[in-house]
Amino acid sequence: MTILFLFPLSLLASPWTPPKVSVYELPNGFQLYLLQNSELPILQAKLFVQTGSAYEKEKTEGLADVVADLLAMGGTADKTPAELDQWLDAKAIHLSGDAGRELTQITVSSLAKEWESLFSILHEVVTAPRWDKDRFDLIIGRTKEGLRREKDHPQILAGRALRKMVYGEKNPWGRQPTVKSIGRIRPADINGFYKKYYHPNRMLLAVAGDFSKPKVKKWVEGHFGLLVPQDTAAPDWKKIPLDAKRETKRIKKKVTQAFIEAGHIGLERGSPDEYAFSLLQYILGGDPFISRLGVDIRSQSGLAYSVYSNWETNPAGGMFSIHVQTRSDAEKAVLEKIDFHLKRMAVEADVTGEELKIAKEALLNKYIFLFDSPFKVVFQKATFDLLGYPKDYLKKYPENIRKVTLAEVQAAAKRYLHPDNLKIVVVSP
Repeated sequence: MTILFLFPLSLLASPWTPPKVSVYELPNGFQLYLLQNSELPILQAKLFVQTGSAYEKEKTEGLADVVADLLAMGGTADKTPAELDQWLDAKAIHLSGDAGRELTQITVSSLAKEWESLFSILHEVVTAPRWDKDRFDLIIGRTKEGLRREKDHPQILAGRALRKMVYGEKNPWGRQPTVKSIGRIRPADINGFYKKYYHPNRMLLAVAGDFSKPKVKKWVEGHFGLLVPQDTAAPDWKKIPLDAKRETKRIKKKVTQAFIEAGHIGLERGSPDEYAFSLLQYILGGDPFISRLGVDIRSQSGLAYSVYSNWETNPAGGMFSIHVQTRSDAEKAVLEKIDFHLKRMAVEADVTGEELKIAKEALLNKYIFLFDSPFKVVFQKATFDLLGYPKDYLKKYPENIRKVTLAEVQAAAKRYLHPDNLKIVVVSP
């Protein structure tokens, strides 16, 4: 949750409430989130499925994304891939698939007048996939080539290496696709993964734009409502302990700069310390101009082109990380400064009241921009609900940020910043 800009405090001058999303659950467990907005004659829908790369078996890393791509590109029982492409072009409907760690999204968008065609094709690709062999081969080849090209991007290399060091390469949160793992995937793996996880009680359809709520609700009930639910065992995501050993990995590349990634295990999702930690993280490195790392490393010392910190959560243990792009001869100085600021905050817990005030203003101002379109509103709510956040999480976020005390932020610094346990990756000449 990285904050990149500090917006004017005037945006918070009066209370503001996001538009209300209409929420329905069908008897088979299928969920429907609707938000009407007729400002533009367009419509977008995302079908969320509770599965992703964290659900993959070891040695099949990348499978979830290949399944999502093949659903969107591989044709249906009634349409070959070429026929599907032509049909989508004729209707001006965009269709895509993408798998994250815990959620997969099949996204469709079109002009409002094509609303029924949009839902029809979404239903068709999800419930009657063709698994075309030629498209399967195409997606496998394209995915492999994309992974090969990642080796030319030092920041991606560093980020992948850090994730492996923090989580371990066999942990679901540390495993990542490789050319080798993609090459192991077979059509039977695709079909098996689909049959295991693509069930209505694991699905949520979020819709925003110009449409008739009664018509869409009726259509969804008459189609997705007929799907048969199936229970699937929950994955065994074991809690990830903080590794007590500090470690540095160096990757030599023909580059003119140094790319530094440093981090360690952070918060589990649902931690009561989330709000204090998010403010702490902002103060440390959440803003390139006013955070401690930004001011010292970038502005005052001129040692970095880019410097910021970030954090993520998951059910097993999230990751806190710091990212720096610097001159190759400044690597040592940058790492010393990172250590200095982490130790200062972790040991002395010297966060000030003024820093906390600025951080609160920044996060609260950014909060409004989570809802600057109806699409963001409904898709954000769907995502947070599926990941297990409280139903009123977004509504109560400003209140929970405002009530964080200085003592709580200082305690979070001592509890969650561990400079002696830092994993560091440096990609440099």
